[in-house]
Amino acid sequence: MAGRAAAILGMLVLAHVAAAQFTQQGGKLVGSGAVGPAHQGYSVALSAHGNTAIVTGYGDDAFAGAAWVFTRGEGVWSQEGSKLVGADATGVARFGKSVAVSADGNTAIVSGPYDDANTGAAWLFTRSNGVWSQQGSKLVGTGAVGNAEQGWSAAISADGATAIVGGAFDNSNTGAAWVYTLAGGVWSQQGGKLVGTGAAGGAAQGYSVAISADGNTAILGGVADNSFAGAVWVFTRSAGVWSQQGGKLVGSDAVGAAFQGYSVAVSADGNTAIVGGYGDNATTGAAWVFTRSAGVWSQQGSKLVGSDAAGDAAQGWSVAISANGNAAAVGGPSDNFNAGAAWLYTRSAGAWSQQGGKLAGTGAVGAANQGAVAISADGTTVIAGGSYDDAKAGAAWVFVTPGCAPPVIAVQPQGRTILSGETATLSVTAAGTPALTYQWYQGDAGDTSAPVGADASTFTTPPLIATTSFWVRVSNACGAADSAAATITLGRRARRHLRRAT
Repeated sequence: MAGRAAAILGMLVLAHVAAAQFTQQGGKLVGSGAVGPAHQGYSVALSAHGNTAIVTGYGDDAFAGAAWVFTRGEGVWSQEGSKLVGADATGVARFGKSVAVSADGNTAIVSGPYDDANTGAAWLFTRSNGVWSQQGSKLVGTGAVGNAEQGWSAAISADGATAIVGGAFDNSNTGAAWVYTLAGGVWSQQGGKLVGTGAAGGAAQGYSVAISADGNTAILGGVADNSFAGAVWVFTRSAGVWSQQGGKLVGSDAVGAAFQGYSVAVSADGNTAIVGGYGDNATTGAAWVFTRSAGVWSQQGSKLVGSDAAGDAAQGWSVAISANGNAAAVGGPSDNFNAGAAWLYTRSAGAWSQQGGKLAGTGAVGAANQGAVAISADGTTVIAGGSYDDAKAGAAWVFVTPGCAPPVIAVQPQGRTILSGETATLSVTAAGTPALTYQWYQGDAGDTSAPVGADASTFTTPPLIATTSFWVRVSNACGAADSAAATITLGRRARRHLRRAT
């Protein structure tokens, strides 16, 4: 029954996404503390639930670069902490060329391909109680040939324990990618660099990278392959060893030098990939979808081209895909004289179709070049970055499905009395636009010391030796609701009174 209910919920989520046009949520996001024209929005990332966004600006502080974190609470976005910068960068790193974030939003990777005279590097950051800090030293892969510009692209697995970093200019533009894994709080390179076979010329592999939720499938885009026709390569990991899966992938209906592989994204299970090629058809641009079945990849349908573009939009400059692979976003920064826009697509029964009109954020100043995109796991939240907004200060815009109902708690968690050392199971019933997420906290309503693993509608406490209260926050893309506190009281064991025989 649980599997059937999950499947029905998934279909309802997809139906909701497919039936509704996205609308902008709040004003544009601009991080504080920028120095000079920061180009905020050059790269963007969203956590799985869509409540944490990272916006980078590689131009900050004379191209040293920076990243800004924003969080959403009850439908309102606010900056979380100060801007992030790599503590051990060497020279003008252009930190923020690429960014990715784990599913829970607590681990981020930010790259800087110009670090140390174009050697390039990537940095990891983690969040604890709302505070971000760098995790270890910058990552620089071994085996590079020449100035690889490692960090031209970067991606991270859902659990934040596997990262991939592309170096598009390694070995005279052959390109490569490096994989890193986390163990005991320390990152280390896993195996040698990845280079796909079958390239035609200097393909610039690693110009874009993507990785599946479990970290076992990686996609490398090679934008310059075959005189900029472009291609992508797939690698899989088994027992810690990486190997290429099949030949390179090239969309079949490209027109001219399409630059396929300029951007890539992959679904959580690694079975659906989307590939952007902004040069297709004289920079009209397009995106291609590929699916995997029994280890074999094939193109799914025709290329995706937004129907309402204004001019040569360069669609495919950026792409993103939902966790289940049924919703995708495609950015085109050159649309409408460089105002930029994003297009949303959904898949039903293996067929892709455009969802509503293109998205363009309001409040832009000048030609913003809105074109960097990311999408939440459930496909209900999209962020678009425009790095040229307001004289290159840059900004980002968030879009959500309209008519989104914030959570409403129908049945509150109930307190009870237990014996010392026992556990108690609490539950909450809530309504609202799916998908709903849950987080339980210990203490009175408003306290935020979260019990480990308490992220479902039902929560079993640890063994209690004192009276304790718990409450839950239920969230979705458009808001949150906090329950009342449920107090678990400790009672005394009943005593048996024996009458002495006379």
